[in-house]
Amino acid sequence: MTEARTESAIMTEPMTAKARSKQLSRVTKDVKPDAFVPMPDGMRRVPVVKVPASLPVYRFDNGRLIAELHEHAHQSGDDLDTLRETSDSAGTQALLHRLLMTHAADERGPIQQELRRLRQQTEPLLITAEGMVVNGNRRLAAMRGLLAEDPQHFACYSEVLVAVLPPDCSAADIDYIEAALQMVPETKLRYGWVNRRLKLRRQLETLKLPRDWVLSAYQISEPEQLERELAELTLAEAFLSERQGEPGHYAAIADAEPLFVALNEQLPPVPPRLRPVWQSIGFAMIAARATLGSALGGVFPFEQPAPKHLPSLALRRFAQEKLHVDDAPLDGETPASAALLEDLRSFFDGCSEEDDGALRDLIEVMRILREEQREAEKPAVMLQRMRRTRQQMDRLSPERLTQEQRNALRSEVAAIQAQANYLLGEAAEHRFEQRKTTMVKAMSRYMKRWRDSSGRS
Repeated sequence: MTEARTESAIMTEPMTAKARSKQLSRVTKDVKPDAFVPMPDGMRRVPVVKVPASLPVYRFDNGRLIAELHEHAHQSGDDLDTLRETSDSAGTQALLHRLLMTHAADERGPIQQELRRLRQQTEPLLITAEGMVVNGNRRLAAMRGLLAEDPQHFACYSEVLVAVLPPDCSAADIDYIEAALQMVPETKLRYGWVNRRLKLRRQLETLKLPRDWVLSAYQISEPEQLERELAELTLAEAFLSERQGEPGHYAAIADAEPLFVALNEQLPPVPPRLRPVWQSIGFAMIAARATLGSALGGVFPFEQPAPKHLPSLALRRFAQEKLHVDDAPLDGETPASAALLEDLRSFFDGCSEEDDGALRDLIEVMRILREEQREAEKPAVMLQRMRRTRQQMDRLSPERLTQEQRNALRSEVAAIQAQANYLLGEAAEHRFEQRKTTMVKAMSRYMKRWRDSSGRS
């Protein structure tokens, strides 16, 4: 009910940009600037005044709301460019208010709770000369909400304190100020991971701001980090459009930042011919993250491959052992054919979130390959230790050994010699029972899908 009353006030009492500008010019005319604001060329002083709480308008291009606005467009069919053009309208301002009220109540930056407790505005909003809020959109929404909830108890919020930027502030200046101020922790609620990257891309690609400017505003020390974050966004958007068929549905990946960050790190070193398959596998695993759970821990393509050639080995072994593809080489360096790789890519693209059997089997194949690597490394480790032991023996002389030590040495040397003869094939034959595992070729759902999609019988 409170939000409805606040929205109603916004929708029935809008001020035009010209009216806001005129009123702000009048009230700031004789006010001495005394508030500092970070600008691209350094700190500048701006005047601080009180204005009616109904005067400021929420900023549409607020970095905190980019993903939410995309989600709204995705759900409602509204056009973002049209909403941006009508950002001062009552309807769009009411939409922004609803989204900002959710952020104002967020426990990670509980500004609404603080304003309710203090009943006092402790920091001015920062607005443009036309009344658009650059910093403090969330606080303004919270104060309007509290005023609508109880006009008498929260009468202190009927007027709000604002610092007013000079009329010559450009769009680039405003973006710089917003980014710089959001780096201050205090009660600031950090941008979501998608919002941050959407904001970065907009500043670089739409506003054409210099990279050095963006690096400074976001306090990014390494240019490579900027490139990584943009690549992570590109990967996430490919997942939403290509895998999920829901471009712009950023809410669906709000919890998946670590997976996209890791996938973006691991894909570039993969050989180009294998990369599309592993991207499809990564996307399938991200889509099924709720059902796979802890099974994703330490798994390629979200961790470094072990062994080094795992990206190729795992695909070949999975194709032969799990999909029973006869022409998929199991060992050696023979690369899988382009046709098989394309079949595998299409196959994993078709893995549904519920039918995760194929993904679990692939994870098991990778686990076995890691175990095999560890086993293969054991002879090398043993030889290394024997070499060190021999080097230590070189430092000894016979007179330093007691009779007891000589007997112990003779016994150990005999035992080592016997084991060495066996390993070298120079001992009498020993029969060992070898276990053979028989694979049950069950026609699972994913096997049926594989055969149908690849045309194999």
